[in-house]
Amino acid sequence: MQWLCLTDKSRLLMNNYKVSDLKPGLSCNKPVYIDEETLFIPAGVPIREKDLSRLDKWGVSEVQSEGMFSESENEDLLNSRQLWGIPSDKELSTFYNKTLDDLDNLFNRINLMEDINVAELDRISDKLIDTVENKKMQTIRMVLTHNSSTKAMAKSALNTAILTLTIGFAMNRPRPKLLQLVNGALLHDIGMMRIPEEIKVKKSGLSSTEMNKLKSHTVFSYQIISKELGYGDTIAQIALEHHERWDGDGYPQGKKKDDILMEARIVSIADAFEAMVSERPYRNSMIGYEAMKHIISDNSRKFDPEILRYFIHSMGIYPLGSIVMLNDSTVARVIKGNPEAPLRPEVITLIDSTGKEYPGDMGPVLNLLEIKNLFIVKAVDLNSLLLRNDTA
Repeated sequence: MQWLCLTDKSRLLMNNYKVSDLKPGLSCNKPVYIDEETLFIPAGVPIREKDLSRLDKWGVSEVQSEGMFSESENEDLLNSRQLWGIPSDKELSTFYNKTLDDLDNLFNRINLMEDINVAELDRISDKLIDTVENKKMQTIRMVLTHNSSTKAMAKSALNTAILTLTIGFAMNRPRPKLLQLVNGALLHDIGMMRIPEEIKVKKSGLSSTEMNKLKSHTVFSYQIISKELGYGDTIAQIALEHHERWDGDGYPQGKKKDDILMEARIVSIADAFEAMVSERPYRNSMIGYEAMKHIISDNSRKFDPEILRYFIHSMGIYPLGSIVMLNDSTVARVIKGNPEAPLRPEVITLIDSTGKEYPGDMGPVLNLLEIKNLFIVKAVDLNSLLLRNDTA
């Protein structure tokens, strides 16, 4: 859990609670603090076993809050609540989860080599194009916050497609090209199903033989898309070439620069960012800001610098939906980028410098380009704040 230090809070009538009386699953209707400066859990967020273990390790015997503890609500209710000022978009959540289910089902059928009508995927792609166009910030936020220990391949494909579309829209790609692009993004790693499971989940380093087997997924993807699904060569090439690199140091053919299909160059950036912000068997995810810094530092090695500029412009250095802390301890969410000053986006307040919470997007909006005395000091891991196994 990420501990936030909030200063100058006006908290009266604080109740003290013995840590020994707390248990996993309890939540409080008001923020809970370890001391005058340190937040333990936000209002409405359930306690985890490891949170209590940390308190025990640190010798903390009591916490304090203005509120009362109760058993947490069931998962469905929890997922529909507004936590930390992040409103639940039920329509988008329903669409995202249904798309995840549809893709997972489709991928399983492809794995079993069943006959597939590609119109199924085209319908998914059409709806996804419309959704990202109408709800860009919300869909990007889903990429940064949605966790799923199951359907991992479908989730990666869906999130990569969402990020790919943000670039495609920024580049003003026409609808037919967007459809090719999103189909390629959804299927870019389909060949991974032909890779032995023990290689995909291995936590230690891969041998050269295992690495070569893993790299062969791009060829498998090409074969599945072109031969088994019967798609045209452009969509198949997206999957084949999305690991080619701008400097020629990629695979499977070592292509470089403009020899790489443009759509593959777009998916390459989206795929790399998605991998960084998602959990993997061998490492934890990065938060959006850290992933963006890593992408920006590429220096024309892996990615087409022109397409990368479109990606940065569409996402911002602090991606839309990112949670950040300001220099006065305000916790806020990024709602709009300032292209002329990417380190100073527009944010909406979730918790102000006094500790007051603003649920449901009701907090003050701060344009950091205009408010010169405020600036971002760090990005905050949203998943640590939400403490949810599956945001939806």
